[in-house]
Amino acid sequence: MEIFWYENDSLLNVILFMSCETDNCDLSEYPSSPLSEPYAVQYGDDWVEYTYVCVDGYNEIWTYRIEQGCWEAYRDTQWNSLCD
Repeated sequence: MEIFWYENDSLLNVILFMSCETDNCDLSEYPSSPLSEPYAVQYGDDWVEYTYVCVDGYNEIWTYRIEQGCWEAYRDTQWNSLCD
């Protein structure tokens, strides 16, 4: 697994590239939630997005997209000043 970090307009983005050797190549089902119960879930034809609120002071959005025959995970984080 390769991890790339970049910062864009105060939004910290982490992109996780997973190879097709992982369990994420079963395209008959959406990938399961990467953390506990998400705050919200949105589904598309070739993507799913899990939203979490106040994970260690951050909001996290995990997006899985089908790319090159496998699900690839992308994680965006944003500081949430309302978290305790």
